[in-house]
Amino acid sequence: MARTVWYPGHMEKGRRRLAELASQVDVFLEVRDARAPFTTSSPLIGELAKLKPVCVVLSKRDLAEEEKTKLWIKELSKLYPTFALNLRRGVPRKLTGKLFEICKNRPQWRELRVAIVGIPNVGKSMLLNALIGKKASKVGGIPGITRGVSWYRSGNLLVVDSPGILDPKADRETHAMLTWLGCSKADVVGDHETLALQLLEFLRSSGSIYRLLEKFSLSFSEDKDVAEYLAEIGRKIGALVSGGDVDLTRAGQYLLERFAAGKLGFFTLEMP
Repeated sequence: MARTVWYPGHMEKGRRRLAELASQVDVFLEVRDARAPFTTSSPLIGELAKLKPVCVVLSKRDLAEEEKTKLWIKELSKLYPTFALNLRRGVPRKLTGKLFEICKNRPQWRELRVAIVGIPNVGKSMLLNALIGKKASKVGGIPGITRGVSWYRSGNLLVVDSPGILDPKADRETHAMLTWLGCSKADVVGDHETLALQLLEFLRSSGSIYRLLEKFSLSFSEDKDVAEYLAEIGRKIGALVSGGDVDLTRAGQYLLERFAAGKLGFFTLEMP
């Protein structure tokens, strides 16, 4: 049976802050990882959508499988305006245009107020920087605006980032996938070796492990188990201890870090 794990106190503080922000912003801009748009969704998005309009950005589009990303856009667009972006290339005008469009009933005498929300490490800060640009200025002392959070003004946009909040009811399998994506820590649900083996098993069951193995010049064989693959990867990167044995912890950490960073190819871990 899956167990609920890891819900730090600062997450509860973040929930309260988001509830307070809801009365001060015009729209929530939720960021998800394009490689797992369901698992990386904010646990609060349903609540927030009842309060203000929501627009979804699938970040790290360049790390996901393009055809599957298109399917996700089509599916999520049934609920919210959805965009998939490579944030290194900036934010397209059609996104900012959509934000103004869905908030056309806001008071026109002031700027559009946007809160960026999402779980940890999905790209919220990168979206903030891409959205406001280099000419943005940090502001404070605005009547009716929460103190203790950083607001940034760029033209007729006023944008605030929010704390990354994980689902307090997330099970170990969910946290494992979040770790593969770099959104959670390995020690939350296991260790580097175990999580790396789970990743390899997941990719094998989905029929995509061969693409990862190719990055290490390794070939797939039905006769090998994932522990053998991890050992071979360890040898390839020189993760050895005295006597020539493979340091599986080091090999697992390397694999997880490279996978999360998108250095091992394009992968989408779930379908709509």
